[in-house]
Amino acid sequence: MLKTILTIWKKEVKDTIRDRRTLLAMIIMPMFLMPVLTIGLFKFMDYQMERQSEKIVKVSIIEKGEAPTLVKMIGNQEKIEIVGIDDIFSESSMRDSDGVDNNEMKKTIADNELDLGIIIPENFQENIKNQEVVEITIIQKSTNVDSQSALARMHFLVANFNDQMLQERFADQEINPKILSKVVVITEDVASEKETGGFILGLMIPLFIVMWSIMGGQYTAIDVSAGEKERKTLESLLFVPLKRVDIVLGKFLAVSTVSLTSVVVSIGSFYIALIYSGGFGPMAMSGQELGAEKMAESVIVNFSIDPMAILILLIISLFLVLMFSAIILSIAIFAKSFKEAQSYISPSYLVVILPVILVNSMSGFEPDLWFFALPAVNATLLFKEVLMGVYNSGHILLTLSSLIIYSIIAIFIATKIYSKEGVLFRD
Repeated sequence: MLKTILTIWKKEVKDTIRDRRTLLAMIIMPMFLMPVLTIGLFKFMDYQMERQSEKIVKVSIIEKGEAPTLVKMIGNQEKIEIVGIDDIFSESSMRDSDGVDNNEMKKTIADNELDLGIIIPENFQENIKNQEVVEITIIQKSTNVDSQSALARMHFLVANFNDQMLQERFADQEINPKILSKVVVITEDVASEKETGGFILGLMIPLFIVMWSIMGGQYTAIDVSAGEKERKTLESLLFVPLKRVDIVLGKFLAVSTVSLTSVVVSIGSFYIALIYSGGFGPMAMSGQELGAEKMAESVIVNFSIDPMAILILLIISLFLVLMFSAIILSIAIFAKSFKEAQSYISPSYLVVILPVILVNSMSGFEPDLWFFALPAVNATLLFKEVLMGVYNSGHILLTLSSLIIYSIIAIFIATKIYSKEGVLFRD
């Protein structure tokens, strides 16, 4: 029995290796495409943020009242260019009519010819002198990235201007500026470098493993079932004096082998690319968004994985692959052609991937024990734990035992389906 199963397994694996389309999906895509897409995406985001921070934005100021200090502060900024009214608005603009300048400015910003508009009221200087509240109007376009960048810089400048005004007012009234002393929060992150690295890996690796557990063996599963039906070679195999269960197990092992290879290749290539690319992380991005480059540079991330975590990842991935391989094989055998099998299998991605993405993206989610009995979801939750150095024996045992049970049930169902002549030879 074992010899027969291994013979069928070798035959199907050889056919898979000879098929360029299957080889492309099994090796080339997970090895190169996924690391390029994921790491390249984050590097591109970092590049875009850095480029945006270096870009010069155009700002126009309508001074109905004088505000020399504020205008000077704006003009002294390297990345802000003050554009004169005459450079943008038409000569026919009726500036004597109240509100016309505002409309012209809004139209120019709406047409993306100007990034930001500032309107200083007539009573600006008077209110400053009387130590009253002053309101300035800032016109921006939220769908324009440059406009958003200019608005952020302007908020920073106005905050500095407010601090300067307060200092002057306190000096005039001989008040100690320390009266404004407030509580300053100093944060200390107790998460280790390894925990930080594990958290970042936990956002990506579980999703990759689940995805390639399904996609990796898809073409092989379709080829050894619907593909053989379409080529009329399945009948000749069934006429051979072999037990039906041996045929199913041989094909099942071939699909599982290809799928597990895809998982190992995709995760291995992603991890290697991550290490050699210098890594990425939400901390660096948030630091750039806040303009705190020094804070972002100081973040150190350790992407090393414990040998125990690697062992658990491999064992859980194995049973995850076994379960999905049997399910995909069972679905594909119902189809009469390769194309029809693809249309049957595609919806199964959504059924599996959507819950996994939902659980994986919920920050601070603390799952109950029964979550570790849900197929695919349990593997995702467990992967995130072990990558962060958390080894909960109850979660590990429940995940492993449930996946073993699901795998056995899936293999049993696949065997029963292959025993039905009406399914194998339906028109």
